[in-house]
Amino acid sequence: QLRRQARERREYLQRRAREQQVQRQQERKENLRRALDENQLLPTELRREALALQKELEFDFDIPGGATSSQDDEYRWAGVEPPKVMVTTSRDPSARLRLFAKELCLLLPGARRMNRGRAELGALVGACRAAGVTDLLVLHETRGRPDGLTVSHLPHGPTAHFTLSGAVLRQEVGGLGGAPLAAPHLLLLRLDSTLGKRVGTILKHLFPVPRPDSRRVVTFANEDDVILVRNHVYRRRGRTVELEEVGPRFQLRPYLIRLGTLEQGDAADVEWRWHPYTATAPKRRLLSVT
Repeated sequence: QLRRQARERREYLQRRAREQQVQRQQERKENLRRALDENQLLPTELRREALALQKELEFDFDIPGGATSSQDDEYRWAGVEPPKVMVTTSRDPSARLRLFAKELCLLLPGARRMNRGRAELGALVGACRAAGVTDLLVLHETRGRPDGLTVSHLPHGPTAHFTLSGAVLRQEVGGLGGAPLAAPHLLLLRLDSTLGKRVGTILKHLFPVPRPDSRRVVTFANEDDVILVRNHVYRRRGRTVELEEVGPRFQLRPYLIRLGTLEQGDAADVEWRWHPYTATAPKRRLLSVT
């Protein structure tokens, strides 16, 4: 079992390396094509290989439906089989964190909650992988306040780390009936940059495919690089639609995406990391184009 996992992980990393090499070559071709079309000077780094790249451009063509990548391998069964999500907490959780983990399971249809106990991360991920779990969610807290969420996709990654804030439980929202258990429709708003699409892919595959008649909507709305998470049910009243928030309510802000699983820690490659102390950080929008 360990040898098979190591072999699959090694093959996955090799596909990632080949994909990055092809992507860099494609970027050089696009720069050359743009310079030729606009009748501009060739970039300095392309002058030595310009003739070879121009010959390769003659045989390039667009693949219908787009080319597949190693990221497609991570979620190749998405939509075919419903995800198996496991939710756990840090060690010795407070009562509020346990309650929030329970309500997070209500937000994610089919998710199960597991008591952390004294289990190490390696044993935890190994047990989830053996049980066929597709995603492991770990909640963190500071002085009884939920402030962190880690989403680790199994068996090979990626692992996304989020800062969690503004957690409001279902009973604090008010005016609620029973908890809806149907698979929700998803709204991903203003997650249109490359990083935003990547984060949206990680989040949306925590949910199964909804039925067309589902009356539940989960929204991930980006506001200044903070993802607002809202859970609603709707009813049709003639020509109008009534929304009712059923909770829980919280905000997420990504700060790290690694290519490995949770137990690998710093040994896994970093796909993206938030750098808040650069001079251009206040001017950038990471999750949206505008």
